[in-house]
Amino acid sequence: MASSPPALDRGTAELRLQRARRAGRLDPATERLWQKGRAEEAAAAIGRDDHGQAVDAIGRAWLAGLLAHPVRGGDAMRDAGRVLFKLYWAHYAELAPSGGLYRDLVGRGVVRSGATGDIERAAQLERALNRRLAILDDCGRDVRRAVESLCIDHHFEYGPAWLDRLIAARRHGRPFDEESDTRIQAAILGLAALA
Repeated sequence: MASSPPALDRGTAELRLQRARRAGRLDPATERLWQKGRAEEAAAAIGRDDHGQAVDAIGRAWLAGLLAHPVRGGDAMRDAGRVLFKLYWAHYAELAPSGGLYRDLVGRGVVRSGATGDIERAAQLERALNRRLAILDDCGRDVRRAVESLCIDHHFEYGPAWLDRLIAARRHGRPFDEESDTRIQAAILGLAALA
């Protein structure tokens, strides 16, 4: 007898709305419903998009539709950014700003600690990281800094500030400020090279 796969838990209505807001996806009518205590109705209005992607900066950029490139898809660039994050923090775990942060990421399965004690595996991961960093270096300093800011730095709930400004501008239909637009364009160049 074939069993159906377990239903995906997308979180409470409040959590789904918070994720959607971080990605810049709430329209004024949905905001009003939520403010009136009608979170279930508001969550239904945002649909079943994968707002769980809003857990990091690269996911929020992807959800907001900011990863547009003429050749590479946004999904591929988002995934390349997350691979860079995992390789970087698997290698530099001891340097993490919070020792507990890396252990928490390992505990939640975001980063695997499989290289511990396996020298050959650790060397493979380091080579993979160095290849990616060399690609970014070839793209230029501004590109590498933008990709690091978007993918490596710890911006889980919000940030970097330039990305938050872009998402807010998109949400309110305003033009992007020049600095933020320059940063996302540099990040897109680097992510496209990695994808």
